[in-house]
Amino acid sequence: MEYPLPGFFVVGAVKAGTTALHLFLDQHPEIYMSPVKETNFFSQADMHLEHFNRDYRHDVNVNLERFLEGPMTRKIHIANLSDWNQYQRLFRDASGFKAVGEASNSYLLCPSSAANIAEHCPEARILMMLRNPIERVWSQYLMNLRLGKILSEDFIPEFEADSAKEQQGWGVSHNYKELGMYAGQLQRFYDHFPRERVRVLLYDDYRVNPEATIRDIFRFLGVNPDVSLDLDQRPNEAAVPRFKQLNYLLFQSGLVNRVKQWVPESWKGAAKQAMFSNEDMPVMAPAEKAYLRDVYRDDVAHLGQLLQRDLSAWVK
Repeated sequence: MEYPLPGFFVVGAVKAGTTALHLFLDQHPEIYMSPVKETNFFSQADMHLEHFNRDYRHDVNVNLERFLEGPMTRKIHIANLSDWNQYQRLFRDASGFKAVGEASNSYLLCPSSAANIAEHCPEARILMMLRNPIERVWSQYLMNLRLGKILSEDFIPEFEADSAKEQQGWGVSHNYKELGMYAGQLQRFYDHFPRERVRVLLYDDYRVNPEATIRDIFRFLGVNPDVSLDLDQRPNEAAVPRFKQLNYLLFQSGLVNRVKQWVPESWKGAAKQAMFSNEDMPVMAPAEKAYLRDVYRDDVAHLGQLLQRDLSAWVK
């Protein structure tokens, strides 16, 4: 049996507000969002499972068949779907909705994604949220500390070591540098979709006026822009572990991922407060900012040309 396929895709970028965007889209009564937030289905050609790092293996280690056989009410954040039948079954309850979508950040980074989406869903609309790459990479670095993916508190050596890894790719390295090289990533989608069906949002605009940004997206997707929204949700807020070594061991062992599948939602807030703090957050040093400005300056200029928008403030 065939089910409706997505008519739109949120393709990234990482740490640019896509989780919040997914939550707002999921609130809309006329929109059906995949119950697996990040399926990574259309980027499988660029996935190198044999090189996945340990923590990413834990992240995507879910029993998909059991999930698909159930009610799919308790959503999964990320998985690694490679089976077309399983992918279609994610949308078994999508009939009757005006807009059907999914959100996978790997689609922006991975070179094969745009062509694969265009082949399977040629009429799809594309949404991407882009953030100043300097702010984006720092936010990712803090997230990796919080999620026990790294221990290093020295940013530039961490950034350079990741870029120098012999094996690179989604789920293999952290892709600190590459995730912020937006111009080529955007061009791939321009090469496969008419520009009027590719909507690029800037995190700067969203931060200033989230409601206007979200309602503009609703209009782009052809759904009612005037529905009531809860805009107070703040997913993935920055924090640092209270017990760094313990936090690292818990995440690297996969214990946290296993426990999260069974802990009631009402308990998660207290658990986060016990494990993390947003006090004394690390701040990027001027030398680190200067280093990143040199890394991203040319790509930001190219992106500005593609968008016909002056983005030079990002790297001043």
